[in-house]
Amino acid sequence: MSIYLKKVNYEDIDKEYDAIINIPENENGLVNKYYNVSKEDFKNKVIPELLNHSEGIDLVPGHVPDTYFFLWDDNEIVGLFKIRHYLVESLIKGSGHIGYAILKKYRGKGYATAGLKAAIEVCRGLIKEDEIYLSSHKDNPASLKVQIKCGAYLTGESKEEYFTRIKLNNDKKLHFGIRDLKRNDWERITDKTVNVIDYKNEYFDGKICLLKMNNVTSPLKVDSPIGKVTIADNNYKNLIFAPKNKNWWLTVMYDDKNNLIESYFDISRLNNFHNEENPFFIDMKLDVCIPNGCEPSVMDDDDLREVLDAGMITENDYKLAHEVANKIITFYNIHKDEYNNFICKMFNNLLK
Repeated sequence: MSIYLKKVNYEDIDKEYDAIINIPENENGLVNKYYNVSKEDFKNKVIPELLNHSEGIDLVPGHVPDTYFFLWDDNEIVGLFKIRHYLVESLIKGSGHIGYAILKKYRGKGYATAGLKAAIEVCRGLIKEDEIYLSSHKDNPASLKVQIKCGAYLTGESKEEYFTRIKLNNDKKLHFGIRDLKRNDWERITDKTVNVIDYKNEYFDGKICLLKMNNVTSPLKVDSPIGKVTIADNNYKNLIFAPKNKNWWLTVMYDDKNNLIESYFDISRLNNFHNEENPFFIDMKLDVCIPNGCEPSVMDDDDLREVLDAGMITENDYKLAHEVANKIITFYNIHKDEYNNFICKMFNNLLK
């Protein structure tokens, strides 16, 4: 497999034409005004127009130079990326530098992530800004996940879209984690069983998932307030709480004999429920860990401070993360017995 971006050209006109007419008119920030063009017009009008626009020639007033790149896998086109060379105000608050679409038959195969990574490298030599601006429609959470995986951080949202940026000078490779309810993103697990329910009480409204790790590629040991602990191995289990409209996500971990290991609260930047079957969260770096039989501890403040210093979160974001962590600890200390009884009850109910 060889995945690469190639600028629109005459040499590949047949495959380019087949691709362009199979991309929707408007999809996730990429407006394809050529979706119903004839092949003759594509050759004689569209390609000359695109090549001119990439050089800043014959631009419509208010438009900026942009370059069309087709995404190739070996000898087949699998998608299209449009890169704008710089932004005007409407693009800063809208589509940003990059619009892209993957052909329908190639979706779900990792091409969007591979293509965006390639586009980021193109941007390093093409645009003068220190950051790439992007957007994604809220009804397309897969696109937001792709952007986060490629190093994006969330900067805001409108009624219809999320807005993100990717730093081009991210020498420390700082990024935000992203995890879904069913842990489809965790390649360590090779065989699993999931049981998901909707649940609502006075403290919680969202999804609860019992994840059984039937088989994993290898055990996973991590740091905790009590030292190294194993949190993933064959027949280990996670009881995962995904709340709506909150800035936390809870994973309660159990070993292969159903012994409680720890409760782990991820402070989240966003809990996304647009895919009701498998919501996901964007990690905010800060965590609250409660090892079995121990007191709660705040973890990874250094990581949170690092993304603050890099300008990937604001001072208000930093303060909010600590406020959420402190509220979790306060609530737990007041309701410790109630909390432990509740998670025990939910674990046993979902284990049946």
